[in-house]
Order: sequence, then structure tokens, then C-alpha cells
Amino acid sequence: MKRVIGVLTVLLVLGGLAFAVLNRKTDHPKDDPGKLITLTGMVGSEKGAFFDDQKVKDALKARGLVVNTQSAGSWQMGDLKNDNLDFVFPASQQPAEAIKAAHNLKSTPTRPFYSPLVIVTYRSTANVLAQNNLAFEDESHVWKFSMKNFLNGVDAKQTWQKLPRPPENEKPGDLVGSIFLTTTNPETSSSGALYLAMVSYLLNGDQVVPSPDGVTPQIGEKLRAVIAPQGVMKNSTEEPFMDFVSGNGRPLVLAYESQALELVLKGKAPKDMVMLYPDTTVVSDHTMVAFNDKGQRLADALSDDPALRDLEIQYGFRPSGAAGATAFAAKVQEAQNGTPEAKFAFAPDLGGAKIGQATVPTPGVMSALVNAAKTK
Repeated sequence: MKRVIGVLTVLLVLGGLAFAVLNRKTDHPKDDPGKLITLTGMVGSEKGAFFDDQKVKDALKARGLVVNTQSAGSWQMGDLKNDNLDFVFPASQQPAEAIKAAHNLKSTPTRPFYSPLVIVTYRSTANVLAQNNLAFEDESHVWKFSMKNFLNGVDAKQTWQKLPRPPENEKPGDLVGSIFLTTTNPETSSSGALYLAMVSYLLNGDQVVPSPDGVTPQIGEKLRAVIAPQGVMKNSTEEPFMDFVSGNGRPLVLAYESQALELVLKGKAPKDMVMLYPDTTVVSDHTMVAFNDKGQRLADALSDDPALRDLEIQYGFRPSGAAGATAFAAKVQEAQNGTPEAKFAFAPDLGGAKIGQATVPTPGVMSALVNAAKTK
């Protein structure tokens, strides 16, 4: 009798295990494509087209995700009502950390991809800069912009009219007035704030400003000098960049490398566009803050899904991690094997191209820099 009971017990256990396996609900949406989760979030304007792309929507759907987004400036996201949001996705780590602190979140924000800041201009303008030691093209056809010579020119109140120019650029054209980089509003936009971080790093002896008290009157004066000539600034990085692409922009526009690379990869770049890396630039870490498990699933998908990684590269972003770096370099090499105009443009390895990277300060210091840059 005991033996019969033992056998029945084993059968019941095995039957229960089989039932559990057959009826188990997976925790990974990719394994259960019939189960769709809808998310809503805020993204920086530079990522709006990415999330609107049907290929991206399909790749996310394969992970069980349907994502609805609205665009906002990175530093605006913390001020917006976000009770019903599953995530926010600013263009840099500092606003992400500030939002995390404001919501008392314990999870670490995720950086699926990143992009360095660059300057877009026209070849004729780049030639004028090169003749005046403000830019140069290295042996690998990568253009670089001398930030220290530029800042010295700001001190000297240098103007375009005072710059000697090559014979083919004798006519001044649109090169008139003060020489400045067109940026977005640092109070609302990540790229504008990162520009202040880059300038403050150079002014502080190539060191990050460690505390708000480190934003000295001298640094504040220089920040105002690089911001004031711009006049009214746009709130999103996409606006001044698209003005440039349409031929209505200013001579030197600060942008994300991803914006320029996307145009090259899609064959839509202006024929005479030149992209310059500041010889000390700053990297924009596109960082997602997940407010719940749904938001974290999206962050994980953008970080580890090969199909989404390839789509990120098509939009010019540099995916995080070794696999992403390898795939990005291969895509850039493929693009640079095309027309001669494309060969100058991109440096997959910033260190190898001798392009320095400024350290970005904490949110508190960033706030102090933005306040210091306001015209009085």
C-alpha cells in the first residue's frame, strides 16, 4: 500500500510540474508576442523620428511593446506633469538624474545609446576657419574645431569680417558679425546646457567644475559672452539643425553627431555640408528614466535587442557596449566608402582621432552654469 501511495504521489508531482510548464506565463514580452504592453513617455526632439519610424515600431512590437511618445526639451521634462508617464528619455544624464531624484526612484537610469556634440557648417566656411587656425582637416579627413582659439576670439571680439579668407571665399556672403556657435536654449535643452558644460570645462583648466561655488564670475562672464550674440534661441536641437539643412541656418550650428550621420546614411545631407568635431567635445548620454516596470522593459529592449540596435545606428546613434561600438564603426566605414564628400565626416573612435571629451558636471553645477550664462 505504501508503494502505491508513493507512485501516486510521484505521478501527481510530475503532473503538476507538467501543468505548470504548459501554463507558465513568460516574463519576457519577446517570448509572448500576443501580449502587448502600451507605454507613454517623453523623449527629446532628436529622437522623435526614431520612435515614429514604422520599422522601430515593428521591432518594439516584437518585444511586446507599443510606445507612444511626445517631444520636449530635456530640461523641461522635470517640469512637465508626468503622473501618467511610464518613462522620460532626455538627451543627457544630468536631467535624467535630476528627474530620478525628484521622484525618489531607486532604479538606475539606462543609457541605451549616446552621441557626441559636433558643429555643422559648409565647406566654404570651413575653409575660412582653416585659414585662421580655427579648424583643420586631419589626415583621415576628419575636421576638428579649435575650441581654445575660438574662445580666445570671443575675448578679442573677433568678427567674420576681420578674418582673412581664401581667394575662393573673398566675398563675405553670410559671414558677417560676431563668430559664435548657434545652440539651443540651455534652460530647456540638453545640447545647449552641454555646450555650457564644455566651455566651463575648458575655462577651468580642462577640469570639471566641482561645485556650484566653482562657477566663478570670470566663468560666468565668458558663458554670457558665448550665449548673448545668439539672440533668441530655440528650445529643441532639431530646430536650428533643420534650419541649417534647409539653407536658412547660421554659419556654425552645434548639433548631435547622430543628426548629421542620419542624413549621410539616408543620402539626404547637403552636398557641401562639413561636420567638425570640437577638439574637446562633450558626449550626450541619451538616458532613460523608467517610472515603472513597463518603462524598464523598454529601456532593456533598446539596450539589448540587436534589431533595435541596428535601427539606432541608422539614426546615427552610438549604441552602448562593445557590440554596439563594433556595429557603429562598420556602418560608418560603409558610409565613408561612398562619395568623397562623405569621407571627411566621422570619427568612430574619438580617442583615436585625438578628440578630447569634457567631463559633464553634476545637475547642481549645471544649474549654476545655466544661471550664470543668463544675460543681466
